[in-house]
Amino acid sequence: MPGRLDLRHAGRIAITLAIASVGGFLAELLGVPAGWIAGGLLAVAIASLAGINTAFPSGLQAPVFLVLGIYSGTGVTEETVEQMLTWPASFAILGVSLVALIAACYWWLHSRCGWARNDALLSALPGALAFVIAAAEGLKADMKKVAITQSIRLLILIETIPLVALLVGHPSAPAGAASSPVAGPRDLAFLFAAGIGASLVMHALRVPGSWMFGGLLAASTLVLTGVVEARLPGFLIVPCTICLAAIAGSRFRPGDLAILPHIAGPALGAFLIAILISAAAALTVTLIFGISIVQTLLAFGPGAQEALTVLAFQMNIDPAYVAAHQVVRFLALVVAVPVMARWLARKP
Repeated sequence: MPGRLDLRHAGRIAITLAIASVGGFLAELLGVPAGWIAGGLLAVAIASLAGINTAFPSGLQAPVFLVLGIYSGTGVTEETVEQMLTWPASFAILGVSLVALIAACYWWLHSRCGWARNDALLSALPGALAFVIAAAEGLKADMKKVAITQSIRLLILIETIPLVALLVGHPSAPAGAASSPVAGPRDLAFLFAAGIGASLVMHALRVPGSWMFGGLLAASTLVLTGVVEARLPGFLIVPCTICLAAIAGSRFRPGDLAILPHIAGPALGAFLIAILISAAAALTVTLIFGISIVQTLLAFGPGAQEALTVLAFQMNIDPAYVAAHQVVRFLALVVAVPVMARWLARKP
């Protein structure tokens, strides 16, 4: 019955959000930076692997990303504009590291772990899972293996960076968040009208992460021009952050636990290679331009564009810098993946 199926699906969504809320709340109590994301994601992932059929409606993802994009955009400052002069060189280092990362992970998975050529190359790509699946249609590849490998990378990445920030003593709240006034009806109207407009334009141009990037761009423009000088209220931010954790954590499915032991070793090795190359590139940028190492680690993180952008703002890091690098990484993959797919299709 359709009504019964809808009610069952709504129940799965409610359970997923409840699990994410509890996990996020506990992480916040423990003082973990960006605890609502880190704790919520970990809780939902564990629940999924334990057999709970978690879910989040795809139709609600755009509003969530829009709110979080606006939230991140209110953290952009004049210092961000000054740092933009360093971005082209930083993009170039990102490009070099991206090539090295894919080549090294492919070598590990194919030559050392014995994975099929298609599985190894698609699993080596840092993020863009939905696009990879679409572009790889018709290839003889184990997309379940690819999806689990990328999900493991995302989970470890989101859990590790807040812990690194905690160890180095990085602030866990956005600068000036406490002193900025909460946005009233006028400011909220400006922020959401501009955010929706910018996101629709980004979506029409097929810019990756259009709803989050559009919201960030619109909000940062309004803040830098002085039209808006306020922060979003907590009753919008916390629920959307919990939703983001639910979206990411529900990528794991109950059946994944059975095949996880066969994939975990190679996947963890590939993640270690990816994070070492990304960290080396991030450290290079830090040493040359004096940018915070936590900021460059987030910007060069191999995947999880939306989550890393929100993590940046919640940890008092320039979200525009992180978002720009994540978009460039994604665009590079958009260009490279179809070429790689055609190359793989010609291979015997």
